[in-house]
Amino acid sequence: MQLEIISKKPKSVLKTGKTKPKLVFVHGICVGAYIWEEYYLPYFAGHGYEVYAPSLRGHGKSGGKGGLYTWSLEDYARDLEQVIASLDGPVVVVGHSMGGAVVQEWLRSGESRNRAAGAALLASIPPWGLSYSALRMAMLYPQLYTEISRMLVMGSGNIDKDIMYEALFTEGTDKEIFHTFLKHMGDESLVASAQVQGLYQFAPMPWEKVPPVFVGGARDDRFIPDFEVRRTASYYGVQAVIAEDLAHSVMLDANWESLAGKLLSWVKAL
Repeated sequence: MQLEIISKKPKSVLKTGKTKPKLVFVHGICVGAYIWEEYYLPYFAGHGYEVYAPSLRGHGKSGGKGGLYTWSLEDYARDLEQVIASLDGPVVVVGHSMGGAVVQEWLRSGESRNRAAGAALLASIPPWGLSYSALRMAMLYPQLYTEISRMLVMGSGNIDKDIMYEALFTEGTDKEIFHTFLKHMGDESLVASAQVQGLYQFAPMPWEKVPPVFVGGARDDRFIPDFEVRRTASYYGVQAVIAEDLAHSVMLDANWESLAGKLLSWVKAL
């Protein structure tokens, strides 16, 4: 599969006596690699890491748009496998939202998963799926639930911009960032969207061996509430990291660094 990959290498690397892992960032629904390009890629490259952000098939500038609505989580995990196979040395995979489900699918079934020095789940779909989070959204934020449902069925061009801005970002996030976000939004696979509801086992079982896992979330997230982030952390036997004053779009929010800094500290400790 022809995949768009946005990458950035550090200008200088401090010799620490150990090999630094390469970081691979996986996006969520309806977007692409570009969401990491504004802040996260230069931030982590600035701290000495090689960083890579692929657009999954059917997204961004990657191939596969003709089959977008039928791609599965397994297909997306194969894209991640393809990217990691092209790199040498250890890797840390970072998934956001549905990208977190892709990372978990890869940890369960990927041929190169033994090369993972760590895996980070940011505002990620929980191992048991979205059903509970979706029900909560429908009860507490019915307009948002309607917009998301309509977007998945009718396409990303049919959304209420004000509702989505309020749901995805904290107040004070640059509207230009949001407009660029909207400009690049695309549609999403109906198959993968159904799989992440909870009827498909995409996460490794609790007793299976996995690399060190970082589980982070946002206090103001209307998509993946912080208590679901804590439950995900418990599933992987770690403590959750909840960033204050941050919403679901953790990598583009005005307060993006509140979670990125904690992730960086965790990566450095690996």
